Amino acid sequence: MKLCMGCMNQIDDNVFTCPLCGFNETELKQESYYLTPGTVMGGKYIIGKVLSYGGHTISYLGYDAEKNKKVVVKEYLPSDFSTRSEGETEITIYSGDAREQFEQGLTNFLNEANRIQQLGRPEGIAQVYDCVAENDTGYVISEYLEGQTLKEILDSGKKYTSEEAKEFIISILKGLSKVHPLDIIHCDIAPETIMVTDSGEIKLLDFGATRYVTTANSKSLAIILKQGYAPEEQYRSRGVRGPWTDVYAVAAVMYRMLTGVVPQESVERALTDEVKDPSKMGVSIPESMENALMNALNVYKEERTPSAEVFLKELTSTSVKRIKVKKRKNETGKFPIWAKGLVACLLLAVVVGGVALFKMSGDENGELASNDIILQSMETKTFEEAKNYIEELNEENGWHLDVSASYVYTNDESQNGKISGQVNIPDSFNFTSLINDTEAVQDSYGLTVVDGAVSGTIAYEIYRNDAMYYSEISKLNAYTLTEKIGFDRNNAAKFVGDKETPNKNYFDLAEIVTTNETVTVEDIKAEGNAQKEIRIADIEKIVYYASEFFYWEELDNFVGMTVNELPNYQIWKMANEKDMELAGEKSLLETTLIDQSYLTLDGSKYKKGYIFEQTVAAGETLDLRSDMDKLKDGVLLHAIDQVISSSGTGYQLKDRVGWANTTIVWGGSGDPSQKVLGVKVVNNDTGEEVSVFKKTDNLTITVTLQKKPVVKKKAPAKQQTPAQPSQPSQPSQQTAPPESNKQDTSTIDENRVAD
Repeated sequence: MKLCMGCMNQIDDNVFTCPLCGFNETELKQESYYLTPGTVMGGKYIIGKVLSYGGHTISYLGYDAEKNKKVVVKEYLPSDFSTRSEGETEITIYSGDAREQFEQGLTNFLNEANRIQQLGRPEGIAQVYDCVAENDTGYVISEYLEGQTLKEILDSGKKYTSEEAKEFIISILKGLSKVHPLDIIHCDIAPETIMVTDSGEIKLLDFGATRYVTTANSKSLAIILKQGYAPEEQYRSRGVRGPWTDVYAVAAVMYRMLTGVVPQESVERALTDEVKDPSKMGVSIPESMENALMNALNVYKEERTPSAEVFLKELTSTSVKRIKVKKRKNETGKFPIWAKGLVACLLLAVVVGGVALFKMSGDENGELASNDIILQSMETKTFEEAKNYIEELNEENGWHLDVSASYVYTNDESQNGKISGQVNIPDSFNFTSLINDTEAVQDSYGLTVVDGAVSGTIAYEIYRNDAMYYSEISKLNAYTLTEKIGFDRNNAAKFVGDKETPNKNYFDLAEIVTTNETVTVEDIKAEGNAQKEIRIADIEKIVYYASEFFYWEELDNFVGMTVNELPNYQIWKMANEKDMELAGEKSLLETTLIDQSYLTLDGSKYKKGYIFEQTVAAGETLDLRSDMDKLKDGVLLHAIDQVISSSGTGYQLKDRVGWANTTIVWGGSGDPSQKVLGVKVVNNDTGEEVSVFKKTDNLTITVTLQKKPVVKKKAPAKQQTPAQPSQPSQPSQQTAPPESNKQDTSTIDENRVAD
């Protein structure tokens, strides 16, 4: 037998065309720089056919020979900086600046994959198994998913209801909420990078398609960007990308799911925005959900939903207000067709030449008028400087603006007392736009205009390094808190793990002990305590939750074993916020993972201690820090506690089965004093016959009994002739058998229970 390189299933050695997928190894034609099918990489990964090529990475179907499962192997091979000769495995890297760009991109490629690997199995994200450096490049091994891309589903004509689309997008946002804090941005979200598996899971694929490019001179970046799904900042060489970039793309995907229409290209929208609300296109959608969607689809990042977490929260909220975008002069009239064609042509020039679409000359193209009043950024300034600046605005314009200050901790002493940013008003806010369009802006920013005079408060956030609000601490776990404040984490007396509390995430904060008091996490999160403070210098001890846990990269199959045959398994603990390490010796499975309260009758295939069910399939990853929901009622294994003997009489069986929820029905002769011939157990809740059950189950046990034997009447005894008086009486020749030889076939030990 051999592996088919087209589907990685076993086929006969003498077969060249796979009967399962149709792949013919003798007719294979592929690009010379692709790896030859059958190449072994990393000592165990067999390379198969090419699945896709995106200009920077090649994805192959692969097979893990150690774990006997299909995988996806992604190879870093940017065409701008490298190539491969036909039949070779090692790649050729171009010299000069290209080598530097290649190496930087390779570092990003592997580092990003390593960080995703540490997440295990995050919802909505394809799992990364391994990273390998080989052939002068790098490889990422991830899970192979069977199913359809969202693009294939949408291209078939499928439209989603608002509720269906919301639940779908929530899965993606939950995954992004895990990876964005790791400084990972996808930058290529579109229907073709989202998979709906055969089991119904929704998975985002192919991280980093555009992030591995490290120079504006890459020729293929514009080709990779998905028109209609990429926000405007991705078209600019100096565009700032972040979580908001993925938010736009996810919103564009949701818009397509609801309306069947791909949103207008973002750079065109910057000139003339023609994207309609779904409700105006006949889509039935709650107002709050539509507001959340369109906020995430705003053209400019300053006016867009800032993160996956916020988008997720707004999608599930019933009170989301629409962000009113600033009106720009380029929206006062329609652009002619030739101008839109020019924008399309500029898409390539944007990257190749670093052209900024929004630097065109003239007011018609969106330049601010010279007399517009723009709010200056006070970042890195002091609060006193901010107050003086706002007072000048008030004096010059007859306004009534106030300022307020809140604080945020920093361990950088050079930043102490400086402004970190504005809280309620975006950078470069246009007050002239506010005055000209009062209602549109004041709803979002809390500013009002009366007779041209602007009123309201500009809230600034200021760095400090002496104390933290409870509200700041509540967002951190114990590990990140120590990182932020520089607390001595290596001192076991100061950084203490509480191992007694279950069902907590590792490093979740439990309490902070200061020189004056002990503050629990409940205190920190209590309503009304947000503005309370803890002085950094007063912190003496930080207590965190640290219950050691079980982790299996691949579960064994325990069904068929007995409880006392279970092997020892490693207990793990967290070395830091991302990495785990062994916690001492191997240990038996915790008894809480085994429900050994099941009973069965003798004659079944089960014996005492036999494991008959495993609630998480063999081969799956199980991490009991986060995967408790995979277990059935918190249990991994179900086992037999007792095998009940059905031997003896009906009365004897009834004594053994004296359970409150059990009904016994006598079959056969109906006489419980007779021998039991057979037993049938039915679960009344399901109506099914069962071989394993619990005392607490609602059961009907039907007992078939032997027929009662018929007793025949004895014939009267014959009269003996009296003995002659002259003869002495003789002893009888018959004697009763000894007591030890008597047999009583009707008595059986009522307490007999088979092991």
